[in-house]
Amino acid sequence: MTKGELGPELCEILTYELKDAIEWAAQWPTLGDAEDAGYTMTVEYIEGMGTHHVMLNDFSMNDDEFDSENPKFPGTRIDDVFEHDKPEFLMYGGEDRDSELVGFAWFVHAPADSPPEGFTGDNDWWHRHESLCLRPSDFLMRGADIEDTQCENREGINVNLEEYWMVHAWIVRPWLTYDDVFTNHHPCLHEEGPEEDLEAECWGESTEHVGHDI
Repeated sequence: MTKGELGPELCEILTYELKDAIEWAAQWPTLGDAEDAGYTMTVEYIEGMGTHHVMLNDFSMNDDEFDSENPKFPGTRIDDVFEHDKPEFLMYGGEDRDSELVGFAWFVHAPADSPPEGFTGDNDWWHRHESLCLRPSDFLMRGADIEDTQCENREGINVNLEEYWMVHAWIVRPWLTYDDVFTNHHPCLHEEGPEEDLEAECWGESTEHVGHDI
């Protein structure tokens, strides 16, 4: 299966879907804006991806009803409903308060062998993280697909996410990835921080998607 160009009608529909997400997230242009509104950083800045911020509201992993083997996230938007205009995660280009919004991630509960229908067209290739080590006190990711003992040493609990699917979208200018807006990583989010020179070579680099098998 390969990605391809969409016809004019589907392309127009997808454009409006993505525009809806941009307009909705415009109220949190910086990390400081998001955290002031209640967003929590669940993934620290990572090269190629930035941060992942989620609105937890009153949800806590310390709740007696939370089951790490069959996790549910009541009070959040992490559920089995795909909302094209409201991504579950906002991604920022750093951990400072003035770090800018660079991308989005949708995170939806669905059977392990059947990704969400998602966006118009077939170019949004969803992937899964089978388990993440999350720290209950603040929902911060401490590792991915690691042994229980390693996770415990990092003050975390391994959470089974076999039936949760994710897709990224890089649609916020200047972070728009023209080759593939649904690519997993952005070449201008460097290990040392986001690229500030808009003439840098990374903006023209291929953003080919590295797919994940079901």
